Amino acid sequence: MARVPKTSRVEHQTPKKARFRALVEDAGWGQERAARKLKIPQSTATKWLKQVDERRTGKHREGRPRLIDEKMLDKIEKWFDGHYDRRIQTLEDIIKHFKLECSTTTLLRALDRRGFHKHTPEIKEWIPPKIKEERFGFAKKHKTKKKTFWRRGIYTDESTFNTRILRRLKIWRKRGERQRLDCIQFKFHSGRQSVSAWAAIGYNFKSKLIIITKQLDQKGFNQKAYERQILRGELANIARAKKMGKGRSEFFCVEDNSKVHGKKTTRGNKGLCNAARLECGIYSIDWPAKSPDLNPIEHCWRFIKQRLRNRKPHSGWTLPQMIKAIHDIWDNELTVDYLNKWIDTLPDRIKEVIARKGGPTRW
Repeated sequence: MARVPKTSRVEHQTPKKARFRALVEDAGWGQERAARKLKIPQSTATKWLKQVDERRTGKHREGRPRLIDEKMLDKIEKWFDGHYDRRIQTLEDIIKHFKLECSTTTLLRALDRRGFHKHTPEIKEWIPPKIKEERFGFAKKHKTKKKTFWRRGIYTDESTFNTRILRRLKIWRKRGERQRLDCIQFKFHSGRQSVSAWAAIGYNFKSKLIIITKQLDQKGFNQKAYERQILRGELANIARAKKMGKGRSEFFCVEDNSKVHGKKTTRGNKGLCNAARLECGIYSIDWPAKSPDLNPIEHCWRFIKQRLRNRKPHSGWTLPQMIKAIHDIWDNELTVDYLNKWIDTLPDRIKEVIARKGGPTRW
């Protein structure tokens, strides 16, 4: 192998400014000594030390002032605080309200500096003050119950499925503000008619999924239909299999306080549903109204609806197609491990209801 001859190229010398800084900062020399060594005037040496710090760190950098300064961002953040109707405003509306002379892109970047982004809000039931007290009392009564107690529960509920999936609004909020009251979109019953399903879950247990049919000559699902199709049907079978009741297996049933369930005996229903519970051995405990956040089966309905959204055909769902898909997801995709995970969170849910004085929780 031939020997490569050396070239006459000279290595590039370090600039005086960099060598001066190295002597002062790394070697610990004084400014005057380093300036004499490199033959630099004292005024130049002082200027170099000031300039380099400012350029490297970016501090005290002069430039065009921001169109939206921190004081204006403080006003916008205070304007958002506690007002859901303001958090759903568009960028154009915010600019108009505060009379800002900037583009929507500039405002978006300014809000980003404060951590505000557009998010889909949580949807929760509106809880009146009286029911908040009931929830608070229920939570205090059960605050010492362990996971083993809640594992003996059979959690039942119905859910409505629509072939048309509606889009939700988006709001301005920061990370960690998802469960703030002014970031929640409360829902109200609209009386829409659609296909409904009933099911029950327990620890290591999943019932059949029942598609509910309307009672003849009635507008919708009523107490007679619930008594015939559910209480004397699948729920009666579960109660027999679990030997439900106090002094027996200690298994209990959780039903919400929907009028359809007929948990209150009135002149109109003549105790129809309560009579069926006694005859079929269904031990249903008292449960506070408007408390879907305490019932772990709600996560199952959310799971199914998310899967339906992912499976939705381009042409949209037909009712028979959707019912078939609901059964398939319940039977084949919803595992007992998923159910067990949510049932074991009930002690934490109870604590959170107490902390929020009966208000809506993050569940």
